[in-house]
Amino acid sequence: MTQQKQALAFGEVLWDILPEKKCLGGAPLNCGGHLNRLGFETSMISAVGSDLLGTQALDIIKKEQISTQYIQSLPAVETGFTQVTLENGIPSYEFNTPCAWDCITLNDDQLESIKNTHWSVFCFGTLAQRNEVSRQTLSSIFSILEADIVFFDINLRKNFYSTDIIKNSLIFADILKLNDEEVPILSKLLEYDGSPEAFIEKLIKQFSLEGVIVTLGKKGAAAYFDGTRYEQKPSAVKVVDTVGAGDSFSAAFLATLANGHSVQDALQAGTIMADYVVSHDGALPAYNERLIKSLAPYIHNCQHGH
Repeated sequence: MTQQKQALAFGEVLWDILPEKKCLGGAPLNCGGHLNRLGFETSMISAVGSDLLGTQALDIIKKEQISTQYIQSLPAVETGFTQVTLENGIPSYEFNTPCAWDCITLNDDQLESIKNTHWSVFCFGTLAQRNEVSRQTLSSIFSILEADIVFFDINLRKNFYSTDIIKNSLIFADILKLNDEEVPILSKLLEYDGSPEAFIEKLIKQFSLEGVIVTLGKKGAAAYFDGTRYEQKPSAVKVVDTVGAGDSFSAAFLATLANGHSVQDALQAGTIMADYVVSHDGALPAYNERLIKSLAPYIHNCQHGH
């Protein structure tokens, strides 16, 4: 029996407060949740408050069988949440500041445990780096981390990022993911001219990236690896909710790649997953038999989830 692959996600655990309900989310947690269902033993590095939202968050994370050994419960700050407003199905976010995931720390034993584990995938973004405390913790993780794929989902939110944060993150990343709206923003920040394609190739070269993924909304996704551009169109599905679609795409892409499949296969699996998630409610809907069957050629031990 082959040993189960290990995935580690760093960053925000937060509640999306929508007009009619609240859902647990945060890009790293969403991605980690899907990786866990796709056969990876997943751990989350984050912090919640010692409040009701924090308790509820930990309950859900444990129910999803994601390890909480690197999640702290902090008495002095509240659990992260964001007020989500949807306009024509597109979400915009208002975050509470400061909150628990601004204050992520790890003790020596936890750092030692991370150091002594071989991780197949490590995922992180920019949002949880908005505060110095969490940023320093991420930096200390990078100094000890042994991972096959370091995945940087840039996830630019509000003004919670800087050129320095992005450059430092790119130095440690193997694969960068961004959406089509983030391409021109990043291009401007890094003072690049020229076409989006030329910019992406320049990025790959400058930061020695293995590749870049660009999600294109209704047009699907493109990936740039080994000097080649790959693309995948989505199928025609009825969109119910786009929250977490990109994170689900990332997880299926990474799982397929980690299983030794091609970039084109990874794009296809990511698109199948994102199509499923946008046509269901919430960022982590339970998987049905049809989805599991569709992913079977790429991912061999897919679980329904809880």
